Amino acid sequence: MTTSTGWAEAVLVITVLAPVAAIVLAVGIALPGDDHRWTTAGCAVSATGALVLLVSGQHPQIARLAPDDLALAASTAIALLALGARAAASPPMLAAAVTVALCGVTAGAPGEPSIVGPVLGLAAAVALVAVVRDTAPLIVATIAVGTVAVAAGVRSGGHGGASVALVGAAFVTVLAAIGARRAIAIVVPVALTLGLRTAPAVASTSTARWVAVVVGCAAVALVIAVLLVPRFPAMAFGAALGPWALVAALEPVPGTAGAARVLAAATVLALLLGGPLALIASVPGAAVLVSSLADGQGWPRPVLGVLVALTLAGVLRGASAGTRARLRPVDGVALALAVWLVVRPTAWTWAHASLDRAYDEGTVVALASGLIATAMLRATTVPSSLTPVATWLVVDDEAPTEARSRIATPVAVVTVALGIAAALLLRSARL
Repeated sequence: MTTSTGWAEAVLVITVLAPVAAIVLAVGIALPGDDHRWTTAGCAVSATGALVLLVSGQHPQIARLAPDDLALAASTAIALLALGARAAASPPMLAAAVTVALCGVTAGAPGEPSIVGPVLGLAAAVALVAVVRDTAPLIVATIAVGTVAVAAGVRSGGHGGASVALVGAAFVTVLAAIGARRAIAIVVPVALTLGLRTAPAVASTSTARWVAVVVGCAAVALVIAVLLVPRFPAMAFGAALGPWALVAALEPVPGTAGAARVLAAATVLALLLGGPLALIASVPGAAVLVSSLADGQGWPRPVLGVLVALTLAGVLRGASAGTRARLRPVDGVALALAVWLVVRPTAWTWAHASLDRAYDEGTVVALASGLIATAMLRATTVPSSLTPVATWLVVDDEAPTEARSRIATPVAVVTVALGIAAALLLRSARL
């Protein structure tokens, strides 16, 4: 149901334009060295505005922008990931990338969210993020190629085109999520939104089953890569959740669709925090997915079950506490959201989580057990400190990156060219 009021429309405008407006204000006032602070302020305003619209159930419409619940949730995620990104070399480019990504996911008409909008927003955001230069050039260039594949799939349409677009979205999600706590991570919600909107076109078909297996294999491959390649950060394990959100949306087995949006939310929260304990946010979505696979029928059931088990085994094998931890305000927000998602996933009405009563009761029992255990530790005067816990929740990534190599500028140019190519592939009036 569309709800468009004057104040909601004003909040939408502020939400979309706040990052760029903050940079323009900083340049106008000419405050040297304050670009990062102004970018942070703009992204904070965007995150707050999108969350207010989502929680209040407002769906404003302005021109070609008419966000639904999924778009508002994605907008909140984009702004939060930008807040969580470490200091970038070019804050104005990061702010511009956030704005175009917000425009992409919120594009559409009332009741008819655009599929073309997220593709164009994804292409433009990748091109702008390339200029930020805090991610390895090869990763950015590969993401750009994946974006063109997504555009080609959307352009083709039909089951084949939808399958190509969804596989491309999973590919972009995995690669972008490897750069957690970097500017490139802001494209993850855009890619997930695109995948979740594309999946219904092919869901529950024979094609969907094969695509689900391919995407599930991508999640396993990522986990193996993180285990075998020391250069991959441990926080990249959170990227393994993204493909499974898209697998669930394909509904290769009846009932998995209820896990799609919950797993997408868990992906963003895991990337925001970075620590291995952040993966606990995936518990509600995993409960729905595993339960559906256990009750399902057909050949995808055992295959996907094995892939889920391999993903879980790899994550548990490789997850380890970080050596540094620095809690920030955005980490507190992410932690609060993660706890809320685990304890009361049904309160996230936009996620359409289909959890039974057993989960709610089990969550309450687990929470009560944790409180009792904490009280007993206090009573026995066992030393307690938040520092060890923080290293499992939050991982800082401040190591030098190859992004500042001499080939960064040529790769940025190539990325812009690929973004233009993606736009040219989309001659559609649906935007």
